[in-house]
Amino acid sequence: MYESHQVQTHIVQQLKYLNPIPSTEPTSEIHRQSTLQLEFEAGSGSAFSSLAKTQFPEPVRNQEFTPFAKSGTMQLIEFLTKWHLKGIKSFLTVIHAIVVQQAEEHKQKKKSESAFKEFEKKVAELRSLESKYGPYSMPETSSTTRNKDPVAEKRAKVEILRAKAEEEKSKHEKLISVTRSMTTNNLQMGFPHAFQAMVGFSSVCMNAFESIFNQAKNADQEHV
Repeated sequence: MYESHQVQTHIVQQLKYLNPIPSTEPTSEIHRQSTLQLEFEAGSGSAFSSLAKTQFPEPVRNQEFTPFAKSGTMQLIEFLTKWHLKGIKSFLTVIHAIVVQQAEEHKQKKKSESAFKEFEKKVAELRSLESKYGPYSMPETSSTTRNKDPVAEKRAKVEILRAKAEEEKSKHEKLISVTRSMTTNNLQMGFPHAFQAMVGFSSVCMNAFESIFNQAKNADQEHV
């Protein structure tokens, strides 16, 4: 395990050399849900509990070597607390920041889509009026609608909606860029800390187990 975490840490540290190509591709729904699931799993503590249990050999969990393992076990408990506070908390902070940013991007995406849908609806209405009156209709002549040009009025509304839709689209694209940048920066800064904690955790486990079994072995030899 110790060697595996060392390799993982080395790989994660390579993130600092990552320089993603700018893109306007939005965060997919699958990606967003996966990030939420990752936050849930890491925050539930189940993964950590399973990891901790697998590091203790069965005799240790059954306290078979309790007289010899006390110091090593206390050392593990102390380090596990630090590991949980520093490693998992750091990891969760990174993931939560990404989750929040992805949510903001998703919210703006909905606003942009809604604005363009309204714009397209009014464009269709404008085309209908133009087919009826021509691109430049004559003002109405009745006393109640004098000097009103339905095509010109509709065209003005369409232009307002076009500007709004473009504005919402621009905001969405900016948030996409922020999400990608934040994801890269947070992973570059947060992941190494989490995996370094894992390396430290596995190192303490390895040293403690060696101490436990060496003490047990020496005790057996003394009784021979």
